[in-house]
Amino acid sequence: MAKVNKIGTSENTGFYVQLFKKVLLTASVVIGLSLSYTLWASVDSETVFLSLLIVGLALIKTFFIVRLTFIQLSKIIGESHQLTHVLTLFGVLIVLIVLSFSADYHALYILSSENFKSTTVLNSSFSLQFFEFLYFSIITFSSVGFGDVVPLTITGKLLVMMEIFLSFLVLVFGIANINRIHVDK
Repeated sequence: MAKVNKIGTSENTGFYVQLFKKVLLTASVVIGLSLSYTLWASVDSETVFLSLLIVGLALIKTFFIVRLTFIQLSKIIGESHQLTHVLTLFGVLIVLIVLSFSADYHALYILSSENFKSTTVLNSSFSLQFFEFLYFSIITFSSVGFGDVVPLTITGKLLVMMEIFLSFLVLVFGIANINRIHVDK
């Protein structure tokens, strides 16, 4: 019995090490892009160029997340069929998507407050603004859409469309692999 537990523990450790290796590159790229244009937005005032740059970089980020989901992590799910592994995988993907798009929305808002309409006052501190866009990103990811924060420009709407695309992709990927999940008893 103890030998089985050691094997199960080493398999779990191996899964998390493999997951970390696969996610590290994508997470680094996504976080680097998100932080960089949040900083650019507060320094530069050429809003048209930077707005298009943010959308272009968000498109690259979306490609990296899709690549991570379908190519790299499908291998991990193919090797491990445990529910905890699959839930960890999707938890990482959801956090990565929501946080990165929060930074995208916030950078667009810093460029021009005309990009978003909000029922709350967004002229407060940086962290309160980020919290507001984190809230908006979670609402967008879940497809609830309360309407209290609304994108007004094409660039804002493109970012929302990319996040909705990724949320559907993650859900479809999860549902497509549901029959491969094993629940340990």
